[in-house]
Amino acid sequence: MRALVRGPALVPPALRRVHVGLLALLGALIAPRGSAAEPPVAVGEVRGSTPTGEFSAPLRSALTEGVASLTLGTPREHFVLSATLVSLEAAQVGRGARASAAVSLVLRRARQQTLHAVLKGHATAEAMDSSVSETRDDALRAAVRSALQRLPEAVR
Repeated sequence: MRALVRGPALVPPALRRVHVGLLALLGALIAPRGSAAEPPVAVGEVRGSTPTGEFSAPLRSALTEGVASLTLGTPREHFVLSATLVSLEAAQVGRGARASAAVSLVLRRARQQTLHAVLKGHATAEAMDSSVSETRDDALRAAVRSALQRLPEAVR
């Protein structure tokens, strides 16, 4: 029996264009979209100045970690979350410390830059055998967590 040997298959140019078009469409459908890779909530400006000091860095850190730990689902739009430290007070109490913090978060629609929600959080921290600085950081983080509790509901 003799096998038929042929050269490379010739595909008509019109059919080749259809194949290329289908591959491009398939690639567009399965490729990750730029907006899907972006987080639904980005941290914007952070203001953390008080009469007792500058706390923008710890406030930004607490906010970034807090947003990253939330399950926000897939909101229909993207948002920018800005934060202001309303108050932060701390004092030595015996061998321990006591601190209280209040934060205000503003959630804006990323595209229009319009106000979407205002979230507020308050917290008090007390610790025996702890420094004022550690207790102040604990109160600040707790106030941010308190404000972020309503964020998943706000972005739906």
